[in-house]
Amino acid sequence: TKLHDRYSVEFKMGFVADEKMHTGDFTVGMWFFIPGSLDITSNSFSKNEFYKCVKSNVRLITPHFRLSEIVGGDALPLKNVIDSPEGEYDVRLKLFCSIVKSSLRDSLSEVESSFDEEKVTLVKKYVDSVKDILGAFFALEDTTLKNYCGEYLCNISSSFLFKLLKHGCCLDEIKSLILELDAIRASHGYPVVKTDTPVTNRDFVHRHGVLKKVVDSELFLRAPKKKDGVLVEQAYYSLAAGMAMIFATVVAWAFQRHFGNLTWPLFLALIISYMMKDRIKELMRYYFAHRISNSYYDHKAKMSVHKKEIGWIKEAMDFISSKNIPDDVNRHRNKTHLFDAEDEYNKESVLLYRKRVSLDMNTLKENMVYDFEGIHDIVRIQFRPFLRQMDNPIQKVRILDEEGNPVSVKCDKDYFINIILQYQSGESTEFKRFRITLDSERIKDIVEVL
Repeated sequence: TKLHDRYSVEFKMGFVADEKMHTGDFTVGMWFFIPGSLDITSNSFSKNEFYKCVKSNVRLITPHFRLSEIVGGDALPLKNVIDSPEGEYDVRLKLFCSIVKSSLRDSLSEVESSFDEEKVTLVKKYVDSVKDILGAFFALEDTTLKNYCGEYLCNISSSFLFKLLKHGCCLDEIKSLILELDAIRASHGYPVVKTDTPVTNRDFVHRHGVLKKVVDSELFLRAPKKKDGVLVEQAYYSLAAGMAMIFATVVAWAFQRHFGNLTWPLFLALIISYMMKDRIKELMRYYFAHRISNSYYDHKAKMSVHKKEIGWIKEAMDFISSKNIPDDVNRHRNKTHLFDAEDEYNKESVLLYRKRVSLDMNTLKENMVYDFEGIHDIVRIQFRPFLRQMDNPIQKVRILDEEGNPVSVKCDKDYFINIILQYQSGESTEFKRFRITLDSERIKDIVEVL
């Protein structure tokens, strides 16, 4: 979980099926507890508006390799590129770059969590591995895609090396390698960021964004959304129309039999039955729509790799009344409050965003060059509409200073949205709680509440 920008939070969820399971079935519930003062309710915040604020990217989980396992000897990532059959070279080159990025990130985390006496050794291994990877990569057969991937590898390697600098180990080696990367970029015509080249710097940022999408394209899954339960919905609506028509027909038949043809009572009865028919139809549609929403989801997306379907994802959003919130969810919400009166005087509205995921592991592993263990669903939620009813971000409070003079103190006016994440796989259920702090100008942070 992380902040994506001033207004968005990103949740990255992994769905990994047990090795013995042929199909993985997962359910995720995201319970949003929203302060009542923000006026986010079913009347003011529609499903369509919510889905405009949600962006979901589904991708394969990047195969895990240590930095030292990427090149050299029988290292599988480099070997897969070199041994590519015809038509597979570009695909495997992109996967190679994705694996490098993932390994750079994981190895950096290993350095950050290590003891001081281990850091120097780990940092040296990190720098040496980066040199080996870049050397082996640029020795590969030249292609147009290799040129793009080379630029991408230089960019991400430099980015992670700068993060490595803050640990204070092997500074000369790290800085020397960063300068080497700049020289490689310059020699290949890749843009290099400098303090006095704003246009080049702009091009660098734009190109890197495009390169990231090119490299990651082999991991992202096709998952176009469609409305869920359309046939059942139409069947229910047809039934509602039929029941309304039965009512109108029975009324017309009964009055015609009693009063005869072309009489004023029959004429009035036909008008009233027609009016009632439409009302009955709408009431029945509302009743059936409510039943459908409990059994079906708003959208369904089929996931596919290389035109082979590997599973599906369903999603739904609803506002939930307090009496329908499960006890487990309430228990995690009520673990801690900022103060005891929070519940009584600040009634919250509760929004539930739920997902159901089904993953066919056999199809996923067929004809794949790597053994993918599952998928990531990266959900980005924008909170801009939640800011509309907020007060000014700074409130002034008058106090007396040390000399007894009245002064104004600026105080932050923050709001808190609590999120309970409920994960379920088989008989196992897990909960996590997060609290988002935000004001009328931005999201300030998101923290896990333990």
